[in-house]
Amino acid sequence: MNKPKQIAIAGLLTAIAILIPIIMPIKLILPASTYTLASHVPIFVAMFISPQVAIMVALGTTLGFFMSFPFIVAARAFSHLAFVIPGAYYLQKHTLKSAKSQFAFNSVMALIHGIAEFLIVALISFKQLSPDLLLQFFIFLGIGTIIHSTVDFYLSLSVVKTLGLDN
Repeated sequence: MNKPKQIAIAGLLTAIAILIPIIMPIKLILPASTYTLASHVPIFVAMFISPQVAIMVALGTTLGFFMSFPFIVAARAFSHLAFVIPGAYYLQKHTLKSAKSQFAFNSVMALIHGIAEFLIVALISFKQLSPDLLLQFFIFLGIGTIIHSTVDFYLSLSVVKTLGLDN
């Protein structure tokens, strides 16, 4: 795919990624975390296109969230680079044809995603951290993000297959 087309697709996916949390009616908002159904779909789709598109979408959503949402939300978006970069490079060389390979890939990406979001929020909230708050972060940002990431990954797979990006 040529560079202008990649940039255009990255721009469209970024716009969709910024719009989803604004317009999606299915969401859960907690003090340090938000869960919006399908909010990671554009990022996962970008990972199937190329590492460059995936990185542009992750950085674009970070910038968009920085202008539209609380700082902590933008920081969590920035932490997506932790799973986007290795995941996109992996997908460049491997296909996820079987349910087993899809599950394995998602498990690793969701774990990295959950750890990255947990760490970024813990670092930002370092001065207020207590054992109770750390446990809440672990449950909501660690485990909650792993579940959310898994749901969004499987939604993304249907988009990727429909668009023929799963080759």
